[in-house]
Amino acid sequence: MSSAVRMLALCGVALLVTLVITAQLRVDAARAPVKDELLYLPNEKLLNYFTCGMDSIIADFLWLRCVQYTASELKGDRAFTWLNHMLHTCVRLDPYFKDVYRYGGIFLASLRADDDAGLRLLEKGVAQVPTAWELPYEMAMIHLLNRKGEPGARERARLYLAMSADTGRAPAFVADLVDKLREAGAITDTAIEREMWEKLAESDDRLLRDMAVRKLEELAIREYCRALTEQAARHARRTRTPVKDLDELLRAGVITALPQDPFGGSFFIDADGVVRNTSLLDEDLRRRETAIRNVLEKFHRDQGRWPASLEELVRPGYLAVLPEHPYPGRDWRYAPETGALK
Repeated sequence: MSSAVRMLALCGVALLVTLVITAQLRVDAARAPVKDELLYLPNEKLLNYFTCGMDSIIADFLWLRCVQYTASELKGDRAFTWLNHMLHTCVRLDPYFKDVYRYGGIFLASLRADDDAGLRLLEKGVAQVPTAWELPYEMAMIHLLNRKGEPGARERARLYLAMSADTGRAPAFVADLVDKLREAGAITDTAIEREMWEKLAESDDRLLRDMAVRKLEELAIREYCRALTEQAARHARRTRTPVKDLDELLRAGVITALPQDPFGGSFFIDADGVVRNTSLLDEDLRRRETAIRNVLEKFHRDQGRWPASLEELVRPGYLAVLPEHPYPGRDWRYAPETGALK
């Protein structure tokens, strides 16, 4: 199909989808209003009926809307409520849409903090597009980066990387990662993460580039924190006195200035002498809160009640371990009557 014909088809489909959405919204008018009515997706079976078999073109259109939605949520409350539904609608319309599986899995795991949903989408993609090296590769990244504290995470990552290499289409660095993961300590999680985001930073898609740039900036802040922690520890050994705040390092001439945080956060040293950054902690807090809330909702759907405590979520099918509060000395506040988490 020529680009002109494809563009004309997309325009026609956009109008058709708008009419379908309008019709469905009228049917559902009695229901509670959706926050973003523009993103209220009709059932894919209804779309199939109205689009006369142009499923892949509809999937293209909805993928564009999904990217727009993700970008708007990044600038808003970052809830990504509709993201999983939109992605699965896309791939039900076009089961071979590799980019939806790949980047959708990244969005779910990195932005919505829903590793399980990201892995489920990628697993579905591996079954439909077994020749796509990118899909098992992204599954490996989720295990290496998001689940690195879980037992067996590196072994599962190595398995998925081997699957990626076995497609015969993966770049050489994938096989190199497999070899390095066989050697304990031969490669750091930070090195893997930087390589992944640097590759995405070269994407033609602006949303992916922006997301990758942010992640690389977060990596730089983490490196600043590690370097400052080492300098504080050396100063404490010299003075035989714990460093209480970073201004002490400035006064002693150990550092000439604190690094700039591009997100407006601040650096501080905790009671254990570890330098931390509020931007990283706030992002980690959002991710962990979202992960726990996702599991709370799943528990409520499955059991018909809220758990008596967060510890009740630590069971097969829910949480392997309960995430700690990222801020030192703080803990989760949970109301079992309502399922509210603070």
